[in-house]
Amino acid sequence: MMQTSVSCRPRADLVQHEGFSLLEMLVVLALISIMAALAAPRLAEMVQSIGSSGDRAEVLRQLEDLPLRARLQNGAIRLPSGAAMGALLQLPDGWSVSTITALHVRDNGVCDPATVRVRGAGTEEKWELAMPDCRVRNAL
Repeated sequence: MMQTSVSCRPRADLVQHEGFSLLEMLVVLALISIMAALAAPRLAEMVQSIGSSGDRAEVLRQLEDLPLRARLQNGAIRLPSGAAMGALLQLPDGWSVSTITALHVRDNGVCDPATVRVRGAGTEEKWELAMPDCRVRNAL
C-alpha cells in the first residue's frame, strides 16, 4: 500500500521551518522600495494637477460670473487693455488674470467680446470671453 500525504508521518531528520528567511524579507523590501520610487513622482504630479484644475475651474467660474456682478452692483464693469483683474476677482494663490483687449460688461449683464490672459500653475493661457454672457470659449 502506497502512503499519501495524510497518512505519512514526518521524518525525524526533516525540520519544518515557519516564517521567512532574512534574505526573502530583504528581497521583498527591495521590490516594494523600487515600486514606491517609481510611483511616488507620478502620484505627486497627479495631486498637483488635481489641485490646479480646481483652481482653474474657480477662475473660469468667476470670469463667467462677471455679468451677474454687473447686474447686482447696478453698474458697468470697464477695464482697459492690459489691466490686472486681481482687485475685481478673488483669485486662488499664485493665479493672475489681466485683460489683453478692453473688457466691458454693461450694467444689464451684456458682455462685449474680450480676451484675457490667465496665469497660474506654471501655465499661461489666453481666454476669449464671448458676447453676450461672458462665456469662456477656448479654455479647454
